[in-house]
Amino acid sequence: MEIKGQDKFLLSDTAVPDIFIHEYMPRLDGAAVKCYLLLLSAFQNGKREISKKDLSLRLSLTPKDLDLSLNKLVEEGLIILSSEGIKLSDMKAIELRTLLAAKPEENTVVLSPEVITEREQVVTAINNEYFQGLMTHAWYDMIDDWFAKYRFEPAVVQALFAEATAADKWGKLNRPFLNSIAARWSKHGVKTFSELSVFYEQNELFLGLYKHICKVLRISFTEPGMRMVESWVDELGYDKDVIDLALEETTASSRPNLRYVDTILRRWHSQGIKSKADVENERKSWLQGKKSKSSGKTAKSANRDNYEGEGPDADYDEAFGLTYPKMQTVKSDDEFTANNE
Repeated sequence: MEIKGQDKFLLSDTAVPDIFIHEYMPRLDGAAVKCYLLLLSAFQNGKREISKKDLSLRLSLTPKDLDLSLNKLVEEGLIILSSEGIKLSDMKAIELRTLLAAKPEENTVVLSPEVITEREQVVTAINNEYFQGLMTHAWYDMIDDWFAKYRFEPAVVQALFAEATAADKWGKLNRPFLNSIAARWSKHGVKTFSELSVFYEQNELFLGLYKHICKVLRISFTEPGMRMVESWVDELGYDKDVIDLALEETTASSRPNLRYVDTILRRWHSQGIKSKADVENERKSWLQGKKSKSSGKTAKSANRDNYEGEGPDADYDEAFGLTYPKMQTVKSDDEFTANNE
């Protein structure tokens, strides 16, 4: 069997853009990366058309996994799926358009040479420590946005990356996650490194509260759960004492959880309950109301015992004006036959 074209593939190369390696690849899973590399190789080395069936066979992927990978590539803008087939996007052109489309800020802040130098030093340190000197422009844009939007000191920006990598057990960098941390810090008034230190101290107290809640409810530590508890403190303004009282209310539930406690706290908030004293007063009012209802039932029962009617078998409902039509007795078959005779 004669094999042709072996030398072509033995000595050929597939050029992979650096922008794909450093910007897109970290966001893709293994199957999506394999799909893109095979498409890129097919495009650059001869055959420029490839079907889904070809991809599935070559990559040993099920049709479902292949569709998931292709959809991910479409979301990232790397390929275009159409009735005609699969087409590769020009990612370099996309990145250039993104750069050119960036509009300068209307209220440009004039920075001193010292501030510019300090920022450049921090950004360079971040690039070398977390990106091996290969940080893409998207990360530069995001850092510039933090400086402009949140007015962070350079040291705070550097602490952001340290916080993100420490929070993830694998030390992965994720732009949405970093943006969420930056927004949270800014929400708590953090701009300088000294303000960040104060925030860390307060955050330790908050984490202690959250761990206490998880222990009481016997639930695991989660990011959504932490945000919910944070809303109790920041949005509703409740302290540990009030939250503990809400936790006591969960004894009535067979499976207490954070949503159950959240419902209690938001109900209290809508009723104007703000402190531990307010909760205790509300409980006293509720108990007094319950006691009054119980006293009413007792008095009604006493009246029933004192009622002098037609003997011990007098109808209680009729005595208190609750009259009902009397039921007619249905005759038995024997009585019905005797009457007819």
